[in-house]
Amino acid sequence: MTQPGGLHVVMYHYVRDLPRSRFPRLKAMLAQDFRLQVKSLSAEFDICGLDVALEYLHGRYQPKRRLCLLTFDDGLKEHYHEVTAELARQRVSGLFFVITDSTENHRVAPVHKNHFLTASLDFSAYQAEFLERIGAAASVLENVDAKAARRTYIWDEEAAAVFKYFFNFVVEPAVRDRAIAAMFEAHIGPEAEFAQSLYASWDELRQMQAEGMVIGGHTHRHRPCSSLTDGELSDDLGLCRRSLDANLSPQRFWPFSYPYGKADSYTAHTVGELKRLGFDCSFSTEPGVNHPGDDLFSLRRMDCKVAVAGRKVA
Repeated sequence: MTQPGGLHVVMYHYVRDLPRSRFPRLKAMLAQDFRLQVKSLSAEFDICGLDVALEYLHGRYQPKRRLCLLTFDDGLKEHYHEVTAELARQRVSGLFFVITDSTENHRVAPVHKNHFLTASLDFSAYQAEFLERIGAAASVLENVDAKAARRTYIWDEEAAAVFKYFFNFVVEPAVRDRAIAAMFEAHIGPEAEFAQSLYASWDELRQMQAEGMVIGGHTHRHRPCSSLTDGELSDDLGLCRRSLDANLSPQRFWPFSYPYGKADSYTAHTVGELKRLGFDCSFSTEPGVNHPGDDLFSLRRMDCKVAVAGRKVA
């Protein structure tokens, strides 16, 4: 018998009360909209935990309704304050993926520095200052693969998508990180202090586990897995897993989420390392619905803004 509707996995990042925050221009889901969305999803789907999702994907469970799994990337403080309380209230479990270097060492991931600088500064001025700091002319952006940029950043205007792609995938990481660290310090403030306000602490993550949430890995330093050498990848994923094991309560299953998440952001070697380290599944950002027999290490997700079941859920 055909399974009804498959497993729909919804992906979230920032969920916050934007109008009252320091960064009202940040691209985020409003906390009040999140609460309404979970209620709406509950009316249409069985919002399940990871254990049920895996039973379904292994073909050992046939649900009466379509299944939905809620996932949250980056291990943000608001996932503790805003999200977990709401999910617990509605008796729903979620999966939360942690950048372990950010949580453990109070470092703001470059991708997040970019987000908050973009939300703070005029975009043209920000882009010009960054290019100047790395010693590049504006014309360098003309060589960026615009098609790949649009595919990776579907919610941005083309100029912003091209700059994000250049920032995250083209610039040599050490050069980028020096420039963005200086800009962040100048325009926003001390990194360690900001990191402690941005990311959930280990204690908060353990409290989330106690509320029925599942914590997973999102690498140690949030770099595209496919951009790392074999040695770098092994070191990064190993650090991530050891940090999770050392600081969190035991879990039956350990999931993983690929940074950036498109099919070209990870490799077969990445999957092999994740399996070696004892992760049970991993999630991409490729859109689609999951069915029994699908590859557990290439699970598809839909952004919370994207249509689920043929219509928008946000």
